Amino acid sequence: MVDINLKNVTVGQGLALADGLMQTQHLNAALLLYRKILPEARGAQRRAILNRISLASQPTPRTAAAFAMLQQLERSTRDVFLGDGIATWLKTTPFLDDERFMALADQHSGLIPIAGLHWNLATVLWAVKRAERLDGDLMELGVFRGHTTLFTADYVGFADWPRKWFLYDTFEGVPDDQLDEGWGDRNERAYKNTFSYEEVAERFRPFPNIVITRGRVPEILDEVCPERIAFLHMDLNNSQAEIAALERLYDRIVPGGVIVFDDYGWAAARTQYEAERAWFAERGLEILLLPTGQGLFVKPER
Repeated sequence: MVDINLKNVTVGQGLALADGLMQTQHLNAALLLYRKILPEARGAQRRAILNRISLASQPTPRTAAAFAMLQQLERSTRDVFLGDGIATWLKTTPFLDDERFMALADQHSGLIPIAGLHWNLATVLWAVKRAERLDGDLMELGVFRGHTTLFTADYVGFADWPRKWFLYDTFEGVPDDQLDEGWGDRNERAYKNTFSYEEVAERFRPFPNIVITRGRVPEILDEVCPERIAFLHMDLNNSQAEIAALERLYDRIVPGGVIVFDDYGWAAARTQYEAERAWFAERGLEILLLPTGQGLFVKPER
């Protein structure tokens, strides 16, 4: 255990100490120190600490390399943000200045083994806020432990909305006959027997208007499905089920409604990208590929 005495330590000194802990792989101690100095930090120091909290709270085999990249960027430029598969600088990142956003993102970060999903969360939050102005319910296909929906529902106070949010998952991983090429090992490692319907249902107990359904997409949609959809988060991790879901759901999406495709731009999900791009192209439509790895589609008003 690393003993940390913060008496008379400035934010800058605390940041340097915590960075040293990061470099020597004492991630828990570094995380503790970053969180202790965060309330006193302002401006560039605050953004730097928030980046580090994200890295330290969800360590992966890429953490050391990501931290080295972060430090290198900070030495040569400003307004740096580092997420999983995305690094930006000289860009506006309003979510970093939103204390509620960052606190909730940190609170729920343990639900997903990926660091730095803030920009992804900001995209979903934008879409959900848009949905509030439309006539229709919300949907998520592929829930995992509930990370994205729980963050967003907490942020917008969804329990008080006169809407329902329908969540669907097998809670047993991707069915073997729906696996895209190269996803077998990932499915076994990340999704099978790593979470359960019961734990997710308990997590959403404070939201009586969130409906959690266990079943296989697309078949389960014939049993439980809203008539009108204002927002759809597509995160099934396989092209077969996502295309089948589009076939059943697209006509139910209201004009102006939004689909966010979670995996559209990730190299590992190239099969999904090709299938979904072709499906929309056949209808004279196009998904916007985002640097976050997400795809964004807004249904035309007419």
